[in-house]
Amino acid sequence: MGSAADDSDLEFLEQAQAMRELLPYLRTLVGDSATVTARNHWVTEPDGSVDRGRSPSTRSVLVRPHNPAALAVDLTCEQWIVVEVGRVGGRWELGYEDADVAQAKRLLDAAVAGRVAETFALGRSRVVVTLTDGSTETETGYQGCLTSLVPLPGWKKWGRTTQYEPYRSIVAD
Repeated sequence: MGSAADDSDLEFLEQAQAMRELLPYLRTLVGDSATVTARNHWVTEPDGSVDRGRSPSTRSVLVRPHNPAALAVDLTCEQWIVVEVGRVGGRWELGYEDADVAQAKRLLDAAVAGRVAETFALGRSRVVVTLTDGSTETETGYQGCLTSLVPLPGWKKWGRTTQYEPYRSIVAD
């Protein structure tokens, strides 16, 4: 059985490997159509101390498109790979298996391509992401504790829906 330090090292390697794959993919997707900000973090040991002997690792990335009608994206690799592609809802927590990294890429690709719609109502939203194969992924999120307790019958039908635009404008030939 491994020690806590061994488990911590494995988790760090897993997170670092996923980010080494996802960050260049994301930068290639957005090109010069967005600002990509990688936030570096120092490795924290199990006892809470910071290991400054290791170089800091990129654990989160903020993507802000230049097109104001496109959707910003946040990507984090910590306990899970977290892909956020909505303003309220739209948070996917994925593992570190190859299929999870592939799913993160599909979600990022859809956001950059403008294949995301978000329906808003009081303190909540439902995000529908259309993947390249035409299938959809849906996630609902809530702001604050009380909004998840307040029922709003039919809000997904009468709520305000925003269809986000692609990061790059599509030029017709």
